[in-house]
Amino acid sequence: MGQRSPTSHASVCLVLVDSYPEPSPSSSSANFRQETTRTQRKSDGTVSLEGLRFEVPSAYRHLERVAIRYARWNLGFVHLVDQRTGTLLSPLYPLDKTENGDGRRRTLEPSILSAVAAAEPCKDGMAPLLKKLLREYSATGIPPAYLPKTEGKETEA
Repeated sequence: MGQRSPTSHASVCLVLVDSYPEPSPSSSSANFRQETTRTQRKSDGTVSLEGLRFEVPSAYRHLERVAIRYARWNLGFVHLVDQRTGTLLSPLYPLDKTENGDGRRRTLEPSILSAVAAAEPCKDGMAPLLKKLLREYSATGIPPAYLPKTEGKETEA
């Protein structure tokens, strides 16, 4: 049996300890954050958290309830989170009451919902996909599956 020197085990431990990366302060604070949901104020696009108001970016103003991840001891590190996947969407910043109180407001770019609602109807009154499906169906030569009921016209037998 070979004898081990007392320093051989210690040197192996030192190598193992040195090979692990030291966690950065930002990653350790990101690990100990809690997630909660808040209702967004429609009037100014803010949410309230621990007695402070935070501005939600205008791209997310169509959301009624937003998920927020934050550290209770550091409210300068608050993020908007996707509830389903847990990915960070955007940082949230505290509302600047002096800038908010002077009466000037920034212009808001159109939201996703307003762009959908403002879509113009088709010129011929039929949606493009429906028109395509009807064209494909009529090309098969099969008689129509549905015949509209004609009211007021009596068929003569």
